[in-house]
Amino acid sequence: MNTLYQPYSYKKKQPVWIDADSAIRKIQKGKRILIGSGCAEPQHLVQCLVRNASCFRDNEVVHILTVGIAPYADPEFLRNFRHNAFFIGHNIRASVQQGHSDYMPIFLSEVPQLFKSRQMPIHAVLVQVSPVSPRQTVSLGVSVDILPAAIASADFVIAQVNRNMPETYGAAEIPVSAIDYLVEVDEPLIEFPQGDPDEVSQQIGKHLARYIQDGDTLQLGIGSIPNAILQNLQDKNDLGIHSEMVSDGIVDLYRNGNITNAKKGINPGKSIVSFVLGTKRIYDLIHQNPDFAFYPSEYTNDPFVICQNNAMVSVNSAIQIDLTGQVCADSIGDKFYSCFGGQVDFVRGAKRSRLGRTFIALPSSAKGGSISRIVPQLSPGAGVVTSRADVQYVATEYGVAYLHGKNVRERALALIQIAHPSFRQDLLDCLKNRHYVYYEQKILQDDDSEVKKLIPHSLEFEGRTIFFRPLRPYDQKSIQDFFYSHRPETIYQRYLTNVDAMPIVEASERVSVDYNKDMAIAGFDSWLPYANMICIGRYIRSKAGDTAEIGLIVKEDYQGIGIGHFLCETLISAARTHGIKKLTAYVAYNNKVMLRIFEQYGFESKKSKQIDGLYLSLDLSATEKESEAGTVKATS
Repeated sequence: MNTLYQPYSYKKKQPVWIDADSAIRKIQKGKRILIGSGCAEPQHLVQCLVRNASCFRDNEVVHILTVGIAPYADPEFLRNFRHNAFFIGHNIRASVQQGHSDYMPIFLSEVPQLFKSRQMPIHAVLVQVSPVSPRQTVSLGVSVDILPAAIASADFVIAQVNRNMPETYGAAEIPVSAIDYLVEVDEPLIEFPQGDPDEVSQQIGKHLARYIQDGDTLQLGIGSIPNAILQNLQDKNDLGIHSEMVSDGIVDLYRNGNITNAKKGINPGKSIVSFVLGTKRIYDLIHQNPDFAFYPSEYTNDPFVICQNNAMVSVNSAIQIDLTGQVCADSIGDKFYSCFGGQVDFVRGAKRSRLGRTFIALPSSAKGGSISRIVPQLSPGAGVVTSRADVQYVATEYGVAYLHGKNVRERALALIQIAHPSFRQDLLDCLKNRHYVYYEQKILQDDDSEVKKLIPHSLEFEGRTIFFRPLRPYDQKSIQDFFYSHRPETIYQRYLTNVDAMPIVEASERVSVDYNKDMAIAGFDSWLPYANMICIGRYIRSKAGDTAEIGLIVKEDYQGIGIGHFLCETLISAARTHGIKKLTAYVAYNNKVMLRIFEQYGFESKKSKQIDGLYLSLDLSATEKESEAGTVKATS
């Protein structure tokens, strides 16, 4: 029993079996007509509606996304019907852009209240349902969404009864007595295949899959990016689903046991959805399957409900995002293209969930790479769907940027680093002109660097998991915090002088690592974006190009567990990849731990003329040797 959802009380009527034309002609002129959504669109009733267009004048037709026919939006029926879109799909996009149909910006969670409050009274509802059960009920099948509120408040309801409609549970089951007219017409359900994700979507999917943990509850939209994410989750356990919609992408995860809903904060054991868009694969999966429960959008999309899931993860798409984090998702400039849908509902709900995360995912460019989708400012006329204060993570094929709690300089640098390389310098120049960043700020073009592939996601050292990644220009504050966390003797041993400050300009220089020629590995105490930095290993190539100076530093309370050995070994491997012939280091006499690490990896030492300590060097052009003493005792 779902105690958070309050079921509708439907009017009790005397259903009549009737032909479609007779039922449609019951609709009065000038009244509002709601059509069932998605793949559940009652196509036979829609065709009948248009066939009888001469019976209607100024009737408003409303619905969220439908993926079937929409002939009522054709210009020839302007005197008969005016469409008002809660969601702009492919079938009515041209009509909206040409001014023949209207668009209503609204959160999907709020649409049902328009009907219940009579702000938007519904005269007739056209839906498609499953056959009548022995319990004298029918199922709304693959689409529940805004229909219960419409059915409960409408003057009358016409239902196309189709034996191909799956029988689904939750709030999908309604009494047959809630329906006025039943029209029996069997026809194949509309299918909405997604196809295989392209290369860009696959790369985004791989990036985001690293941020999804065992036991997370997921909300994913539709399209190639969500499908790519799902294809990369086959090593995850006890995933849950709480989403306005799902598609074929979840079928294999469910059948393989990756989706169990066992760790959810509410509705444990159930995948909660409002509608499905897919093919017969998912229709067969949800038919009479008690593991799936369908609820209306005022429940599935309510941020208060969403946030009660444990570790809620939402992924939504965008058309454009500016360098401050404003997201446009419903228009291309001033041309309306899509809608608000559930994006903001899930962004706000997921952020308030315990360990919740929310992602905006988009390709870095459009039109064959000629246009950047990360821009200095949104295009003229473009609307903000998700505000800059709401955005948490943004993902492209070039990585993931974390924006929440970041100032404008930090978030702009993070977004530039995941923009398409062709546009990064122009974006940086724009920031400099606006005085958002320091004049000395650099941006990097090292996305294809092979040495970054040597950096693991995480390793365990004597029971402590450390999470690794490359340094990026937006890590300025992290490296400052790391510096100021050290004891004075640690700083002296690393820098061989009494350094007492790390100014922001110097910090910026230290995190601007070009991985095409240099190498740096940063380790953190958590996978969370605001984790504490606990180690850095790096080398900087000399002007000659075939020699590099190496340095390591590990926080005091993480020393002695093998992190330094791992950093040294990985840096040596990276140097070989870079074609570096010699690694050098300067180490103080009293830095016994560092001396021991370098010696174990074959560094030769001699007294330095530059410092009060030793000069160490490793000849990489000699025959490669592997030191048994330096083998890293760590597991992924």
